[in-house]
Amino acid sequence: EGGWHLGLASNWLKTVGERMRPPFVTPEPGKMAYLVAVKDTGSGFRPPRDPSTPIIMVGPGTGVAPFRGFMLDRVADGARANVLFFGCRDGGDYLYGEELEAWVEGGWLSLHVALSRAAGQPKTYVQDLITKEGPVLADLVKAGAHIYICGDASQMAPAVKAVFVQLLGADYVEAMVDQGRYCADVWAAQGKV
Repeated sequence: EGGWHLGLASNWLKTVGERMRPPFVTPEPGKMAYLVAVKDTGSGFRPPRDPSTPIIMVGPGTGVAPFRGFMLDRVADGARANVLFFGCRDGGDYLYGEELEAWVEGGWLSLHVALSRAAGQPKTYVQDLITKEGPVLADLVKAGAHIYICGDASQMAPAVKAVFVQLLGADYVEAMVDQGRYCADVWAAQGKV
């Protein structure tokens, strides 16, 4: 939406020097300038503009990565209605655990961690925890919450969507998709979300 976009490959850019500068770019004396194209993909996978809008994030494994950015943005805006369902095999895969726990301690995040391969514990997946928290999540959604899913498209995303369909109804979830309130950024060799 216009404006400045900083940090695009900044470590590379700061090392390329004068040799890479296009001849038609003339920076201010003593400063380097680079022409960079930034394409807006039109993706709706970004937090809502209104910080009072609750969000529900589901990101097992590396799917949690964009939600770190969401949380940084939300904390800066004072948004406290943030729920994250994170899944990992065991405690050794608990990516960004200290950071997530700090947001919990600060009252910024309600965190639910599913461990699918922890020794001595039953397999638990994010969709199991979503089912368990169903009534609370249904209330959040009816209060306008947005849902974001990031990660595996072949099994996790359809299973999570099925739980939300069970909680809210298929028509309600499809309406959320149409309104941009149910967004998925998922990947796999096969699968349908």
